[in-house]
Amino acid sequence: MHIRTLRRFTAIGALALASMVAGACGSEPVRAGPEAPVAAGAGAPATTAPGVTAPGTQSPTAPDPRPPAGSAPVCLGAVIYTVDASAGGRPWRSLCIAVGGLLLLEHLGPGDLAARSWDNVDCDYEGAVHACRLIHLGTVNFTVTNNHGVRALTVVVAKASSPPKPSPACTSTVAHNLDANSGGPPWWAFCVKVGAVLRVENLGPEGLSVDVPNVVSCRYEAAVHECTFVRPGTVRVTTRRSAEDEPRTVTVVVIR
Repeated sequence: MHIRTLRRFTAIGALALASMVAGACGSEPVRAGPEAPVAAGAGAPATTAPGVTAPGTQSPTAPDPRPPAGSAPVCLGAVIYTVDASAGGRPWRSLCIAVGGLLLLEHLGPGDLAARSWDNVDCDYEGAVHACRLIHLGTVNFTVTNNHGVRALTVVVAKASSPPKPSPACTSTVAHNLDANSGGPPWWAFCVKVGAVLRVENLGPEGLSVDVPNVVSCRYEAAVHECTFVRPGTVRVTTRRSAEDEPRTVTVVVIR
């Protein structure tokens, strides 16, 4: 399985804080609403979509941003999109969310979510909620198994738009702290904006590596690596305290 126990580290706190700030400014999580049968885009099976409320829109009579039948789905920014995964029905309509976005599948057991293209998403589970961070461009085909049977959801992970759309799923320049002394599976992926800082503590000078070095600028002092994200991209940060220790990784999505 690709679903791990959700680990509450500082990045989660930063995300919660950023979401509260975004809410105060009018950018709110997107929640799936009433559904309507529509035809899928070219080459895709016919599906049914949740209604979409654009971030910051409160009016129940707001225009439905879903595209007409036969066209590609409208792409949202790096939003927090919530789906009631306990609902039955035909497959959900395909979604398009910018890289870094967060998909929350609520009311679903720990073993009831499957996906193809796991490389494009990083999911954790806690309290009947699967939290799935979109980390690479591409398509993720989710399969939900609930009391009604099996239901499919296709998510297209799109490139961040320019100028950027609202991105409440990504924090700004708040520092994220990781303790290299803590062992375990990979940390859950998170999303930040250019200028954010990652601090990795209790780690020697040679203990940190990144797979896309031009995305970050790091400095080291007194067992602390401080890395500033300087350009958009997706980077994997690896920590290893010694040759005898197992490496531990975290994936970070950086947007403007």
